[in-house]
Amino acid sequence: MNYDIELPNPFGFGIKISEIEDRLPSIGCEVALTLEFSRGVFSYSAKDIWFECSVLDEFLAQLKGLEAGIFCKAEFYDIDREIVLSFTKEEIDLSVHLIDSEIGTGHMEFKRGSDHDMVIQYIEHLEGFAKWW
Repeated sequence: MNYDIELPNPFGFGIKISEIEDRLPSIGCEVALTLEFSRGVFSYSAKDIWFECSVLDEFLAQLKGLEAGIFCKAEFYDIDREIVLSFTKEEIDLSVHLIDSEIGTGHMEFKRGSDHDMVIQYIEHLEGFAKWW
């Protein structure tokens, strides 16, 4: 699948926009996550995940501030906070917390040391996304 926003390192995080809501403004998306380990692969995909456009803008600004040493944390999350991606100078943390009243709950968390090059890579990927808002 071709993604509108793709953050490939250290895991595959792809976002494909499927709907636009101008009132909030927000974007409805299909999301795919892939974590590759030496003994296997863990993947997650979901439809109908919504992100506020302002959160994406703020995440990019926070990453730039983190890179410049002004901020200590950058965070990107969907409206329901099921998917939360956060950066600090020391660590990148991705967590997915799912709640389904009929099935139950699930939680996945991935943590890894962060580095300056990864922050720059995320900034470049997000700046390459053609925003319309």
